[in-house]
Amino acid sequence: MLWLLLSGLVLISAGLYNGYPLVTPDTGTYIDSALSFNVPDDRPITYGLFILVTGFKKTLWFVTFFQSLLLAWLLLRYVEVFVPRFTHPFWRVALVALTAWTTGVSWYSSQLMPDIFTPIGLLALGLVLIRRQQSKIEVGLLLAIVLASEMMHNSNMLTYTLVILGFGGIALATRLFGKQLVRWTTWLLTTVVVLSGWLTLPAIHAHFGGEFTISRASHAFLVARLVEAGVIDKFLNENCGPANSYTLCPFRDKLPNDAIGFIWDGNGPLSKAGGWNAVREEYNLIIRQILTSPSYYPYLLSDGIQSTLRQLTHIGHGDGLQPSREDSNPYRSVQRFAPYELKKYMNSLQNRGQLSFTTLNERVYGAHLWALVALGVLLTTPLRLRLAPATIPMVVVLGLGIVCNAFVTGALANVLDRLQGRISWLLPFAALLLVAEHGSAIVQYGYQRMKQMQKEAN
Repeated sequence: MLWLLLSGLVLISAGLYNGYPLVTPDTGTYIDSALSFNVPDDRPITYGLFILVTGFKKTLWFVTFFQSLLLAWLLLRYVEVFVPRFTHPFWRVALVALTAWTTGVSWYSSQLMPDIFTPIGLLALGLVLIRRQQSKIEVGLLLAIVLASEMMHNSNMLTYTLVILGFGGIALATRLFGKQLVRWTTWLLTTVVVLSGWLTLPAIHAHFGGEFTISRASHAFLVARLVEAGVIDKFLNENCGPANSYTLCPFRDKLPNDAIGFIWDGNGPLSKAGGWNAVREEYNLIIRQILTSPSYYPYLLSDGIQSTLRQLTHIGHGDGLQPSREDSNPYRSVQRFAPYELKKYMNSLQNRGQLSFTTLNERVYGAHLWALVALGVLLTTPLRLRLAPATIPMVVVLGLGIVCNAFVTGALANVLDRLQGRISWLLPFAALLLVAEHGSAIVQYGYQRMKQMQKEAN
């Protein structure tokens, strides 16, 4: 338990350095939902409930500590499975600390945001699929973590679904099921749990007075994304006329350049039309028409590929971590939830504008490049024969999570550092696991290759 607590403190170190848990402009909505039990239009209520339960309506420090503790437990389990040579807990904690230093993951686990649950659920998903000797209690706990994490953020629903179905397809094609490296029954059970989230979350929303739906604003966000992709421009040019009266038609020559501007600009077409509830029927009609018209498919495919690739490179830190002082929603929400912490909140480095991420981002990009090289050497050379059988499935699960998250957030929402950086750190983490276990073999292989090259040169 001591080593777990130490790992949790490592993962909350960014918050300790800041002087208070980190917030983004969206934090206030989650805290408000914890206090009012109202379902937000554009996001799940589940993270608000997590804030309520773990914060005890007293302090927001416990919220980030509990989510960091959960992440620490999963990371330690991965070290235990994939670096068996680290038998002493000190070295396992040291590897977690090295991960935090090279990737900056603490800057996500220290946020009052559900973003950290994207990798938490994916790590739990991987443990269920890969490990073979687990108690029923542990399997049940991991599956509960998967389901809860899936419902923390709307994007997680589709990301996890794509991961579990994609993994099943890869396992079938590469005969992982036939080789018993992955059990068919385990994959099927995990798939059922992931798919059940599509019904469980709407049921929770309905219970708390919302509609039986994942999001009441999904139509607005999809149209906003189509605006940024330029597809709405094509649609309006082809469909605006005397017979049609779309609220977007008067704005077809002055639509915002990006999805964020379309959604949040008080003078934009969405706001002028009365907000997303007022245009739900119209926007859903536009979306259906676009998705059922093959003429739009080349544009959708091109934009989807470009946005996914762009999102994969957006892994920097600092996105959304600007000061949120007296006139902000986070300030008012913290004041309501933990009024006695308001002075600490206002005195944080974030709210004094004293956070800098230049050095960290240089290290993060370097770590990702190093990880790609290390994984390439380990997986494409004879060294792969020395890897444990579960290693390849582990890399597949985490790799699928990174790519699927890039597609879901980039192609269907926004290309933002925050949305990809929250999960991209799993790539260096996987590389560190393999290097820690097979470092000596890598050095030996490199030495032998060097001698062979010298011999051939002579």
